[in-house]
Amino acid sequence: MAKLSDVRARPEPRDPRRPGLAAVVLLVTLLHVSFAAAEPIDTLLAQVDARTIAASDIALARALRVLGFTPSSSPITRTDVDRFVDVRLILSEAGKIGVEAEPAALDRAWAEAAARAGGEAALARWLEDKAIDREWARLMVGEDIVKSKFLDARFAAFIFPDEEMVTRVLGPGQHDEDARERMRQELIRRAAVEAQAKWLDDARRRASIKILLPDGGSVAPPFTGP
Repeated sequence: MAKLSDVRARPEPRDPRRPGLAAVVLLVTLLHVSFAAAEPIDTLLAQVDARTIAASDIALARALRVLGFTPSSSPITRTDVDRFVDVRLILSEAGKIGVEAEPAALDRAWAEAAARAGGEAALARWLEDKAIDREWARLMVGEDIVKSKFLDARFAAFIFPDEEMVTRVLGPGQHDEDARERMRQELIRRAAVEAQAKWLDDARRRASIKILLPDGGSVAPPFTGP
């Protein structure tokens, strides 16, 4: 994947004794620059405190189906950038309270990501074809685990629906303990998501956030998923 720094004009020393060769070198150089410029170029979209967000971050999250993103070849919009800003805020806070992805959990999640891509070999080929570092991809899969664990550790662990609420939400009729437990977990999840949304509102106000994509603007993803 071409970076902005990949295409630079650098004058070649002229050799007056070999004008034909000089002409060929010039032609090849111009063709190289033309083809390189036609490749997708990564774009810086935002900065959250000291961390940046590039189009490649969002494209990789889409491709791997992690961090709340799903596969898409659609242009990256402000909504996508705002969502990734929230991801950065969550991961930053998760690091402060010690939320991590255990190696065994990361291995399982990576195997699941590979299966979605058609298998480990297919994923490896795609990463190589798109010039994506495998460790960067594994890191993002691990961040998806951390994001999920953060919701539980920071919010869900402190929510305890009372039995009257469980009964009221279930409605009339007899409900066994399994049904009641499923409803308890659903109520916990709803309340945790709501609490996290309120926390994110405050976190955005506290953080230094610079959005570089104009309102209504969009950029093409530098690559699409396997």
